[in-house]
Amino acid sequence: MLKTILDQKFKHSKIQKSRSKVIAVTGVAKGIGVTHFCIMMAYYLSKQRRKVVIVELNDTGHFGRIEKAYEGLHHDVMSTESFTIKGVTYYKATSKEKLMDLYQGDYHYIVLDIGGAIKKYAEEHKRADIPLVIGHVSDWKIHEVDEFSIRYSMLMTQRCKWLFPDGKKDEMMEIGRKIGMSFHTIPYCVDPFVRKKETLEHMKKIIGSEA
Repeated sequence: MLKTILDQKFKHSKIQKSRSKVIAVTGVAKGIGVTHFCIMMAYYLSKQRRKVVIVELNDTGHFGRIEKAYEGLHHDVMSTESFTIKGVTYYKATSKEKLMDLYQGDYHYIVLDIGGAIKKYAEEHKRADIPLVIGHVSDWKIHEVDEFSIRYSMLMTQRCKWLFPDGKKDEMMEIGRKIGMSFHTIPYCVDPFVRKKETLEHMKKIIGSEA
């Protein structure tokens, strides 16, 4: 009887896990716009009638500042571990233990904002259904793309997609030759909550048939 109950719980857990697709986003350097992009992606997915959670796996504290800006200056961000904006749930400064709990939740998509903490969360990025890396197109910063791809060569699988801010066609072609992997452009968008047709088209291409 006990074995049957445990088997049912395990089976239910597997079903829940299989319902969540994980999108893991990191960058070749700090301040490259990972959190901004994660919000854009999460908001796009929520508008496709998907239940989405975005998880902060770095020490920037961005989510706390976003919560305070949304809730007001007198809101105590230290008293909450999560908050919701426009249908998307945000989890702040999330531990690995809490992340395991979220994996067992009933979300359609889990967006991992790894940012510059890739050394700590390399395995989460590698295991993700959609692993993404944001890079530079500037000549004076392109070396960071090379250095990242060498340092984290274990992440450079065929499933991994590179994302770059909009650049000139010849710049993008050169980057494509250098990394030898799938890449997409990210349109410039000041406010990640604003829906633009161009942004939606780019998101569709990045997600592909996954959504």
